[in-house]
Amino acid sequence: MQGREVGLKRALGFWETWSMMLGLIVCSTTLMVLGYGFGDLGAGFTWVQLIALCFATIMCVVYSELATTYPTAGGVVTYTRTAMGRVGSTLIGYWFGFKDMFGLAAESTLGGLIMEYVWPVLPWYIWAFIILTIFTITNLLGIDIAGKAQLAAVIFMVASYIGLGIVGFTIGHPNYEYLSETFVSPPSSTLYGTPGGIISVFALSLMGVWLFVGAEVNLSLAEEVKNPQRTIPLAIILAFITIFAIQQFTGLAWAASVPKDILLTGFPPPHIGAAEYLLGLAGVAWFAVVSFIAVGTTLNAVIAGISRMFYDMGREKELPKLFAWLHPRFRTPWGGILTLYALILIVIGSAAAFLGTDAPFFLALLTSFVFMVTYIFFALDLLLLRRKQPDTPRPFYSGGPRKFPIISVVALIIAIVFLYFSTAPPFGDVRILETGAVYCAVGAVVGLLILKKLRGSIK
Repeated sequence: MQGREVGLKRALGFWETWSMMLGLIVCSTTLMVLGYGFGDLGAGFTWVQLIALCFATIMCVVYSELATTYPTAGGVVTYTRTAMGRVGSTLIGYWFGFKDMFGLAAESTLGGLIMEYVWPVLPWYIWAFIILTIFTITNLLGIDIAGKAQLAAVIFMVASYIGLGIVGFTIGHPNYEYLSETFVSPPSSTLYGTPGGIISVFALSLMGVWLFVGAEVNLSLAEEVKNPQRTIPLAIILAFITIFAIQQFTGLAWAASVPKDILLTGFPPPHIGAAEYLLGLAGVAWFAVVSFIAVGTTLNAVIAGISRMFYDMGREKELPKLFAWLHPRFRTPWGGILTLYALILIVIGSAAAFLGTDAPFFLALLTSFVFMVTYIFFALDLLLLRRKQPDTPRPFYSGGPRKFPIISVVALIIAIVFLYFSTAPPFGDVRILETGAVYCAVGAVVGLLILKKLRGSIK
């Protein structure tokens, strides 16, 4: 029919985009990591967050130029395809999507475990299935519905963060002297066994990165964002500033008013433990609901972003045509969404058999490690594309000489420093380095094998 839309629908305004990005960052594992961080270093964790915020802002500038120069659903796949060729884009596409299936399964699992802890009428894996199903349906029904659901959920979560912070600073008998001492001189880390000071701050750098990670997934929504050259960078930066302010307020309240051993116990997760310590059963019920919604908003945003990346790969014949099919009414990529749904369910089922209660924390840091590797790809893409296509119009320009974006070099240096201090001996978690390296290597091999098969079968 003449005039009928045949592509993705531009339905996301500024606030919907902001809420999608904020909702992705504010997840249940973020609450967990926030509690561990402030429980470990007290107000010294503020320095970890500040450094991570600076890095996140630098990366925002990098991928905002990429997203607005190439505003397509492919996101990092599109940038890498243009910068490094089809083999590179297919590898990072499979690897990036595969990674998030594990991350989302860990998020769902943590949500399910919390729900079972509060309301043990259902086993955790049923709760995880319910959470995943609800937010998969919102994505199937349309990106505008997903965006509105995200905005409503984010408002509730932000109010809850602030509310529990107020409780901690008022009736929680806060110890301001402890906050002052640990801010001026960060203590040694119980989690990593580091001496106090700058080493303990940098050892927790992957934890800090996790508190801001993920907004780049929504670059795949560029074809569905109104005025993307303005909306995308502003929404990301405002999301970072918003979440930093809220996390600082809440985290400092926990550090000042909740005993350290409660925040570092492990299970129930620190945010549930803090709510229970301050408000009893009412606090547990309240933050169980917050966790339920936090898990859901993460699933909502990541499923939306990754399915659009798969949609782009389907259009480019790097995946079967199923992934490029849009529902005729809702204009959403059902093939990618339902494939993600099925794979996440498989990982959730497998997690019940092989992972313990420390799995969510370990998986969060492992995923943060892989995201750092992704950021290296973003920085390299910008460097290569400035040299290959210096005259391409760039609605958002990250600065520097036309063929040499200095900010990319800065991002690369910071990423390497973070990875060294947080994963290398003697104080880093070597398990993260070893597991992350094996994970990326296996993902690359699998991606190459699948690419070889698809290039012979997809016409």
